[in-house]
Amino acid sequence: MTSPDVESGWIGHWSPGIGDPNVAGWVTVALYVGAACSCLIVARRLRPEAGTGVTPRREFWVWSLFSVLLWLLAVNKQLDFQTAFTEIGRMLARRQGWYGHRAHVQKAFIGALCGFGLLCVVAAWIALRRLGSAVKVAALGMCFIGVFVLVRASSFHRVDSFLGHRLVHLRMNWLLEMGGILVMLGAALSRVRSAAGRN
Repeated sequence: MTSPDVESGWIGHWSPGIGDPNVAGWVTVALYVGAACSCLIVARRLRPEAGTGVTPRREFWVWSLFSVLLWLLAVNKQLDFQTAFTEIGRMLARRQGWYGHRAHVQKAFIGALCGFGLLCVVAAWIALRRLGSAVKVAALGMCFIGVFVLVRASSFHRVDSFLGHRLVHLRMNWLLEMGGILVMLGAALSRVRSAAGRN
């Protein structure tokens, strides 16, 4: 039997593979793909026509960026790259001698992430203030998902325990991640309809 301290993967215990081979995992991937495609459709409909200036070029690039990020998150959902990040932190903690105090570092990390997430929300709201409500809502959803994925990577026991709780047979982990994706999907579909109504 392999010792839990033996680093048997590519990075610690992590190796690329299917991280969530269950229905909820694949439903989450499907939602990511659906939201990514919806953002791409919005971007294509808002592609600035040469010389017309009808649609703000900034909004076109924002929806394009959302689409790329959601595609990356769809891939990450199953390859679980944040676990590789966690493994790097664990190995550094062991080698530098602060593994026994990792809880303090994890708390500081989560606090810093939440603060960074709030700053991102404020920055996005300011940067997108002249654009429509749909892109602002999508930006909020994107910030939430980003912070959620990074906090989950902290592997802090209390966070893992909370995310493992079930509400109506659904884990909080699924509800929070899917909720953020659905916010983005709804915003994108709303923007698609409004863009189609102007054509």
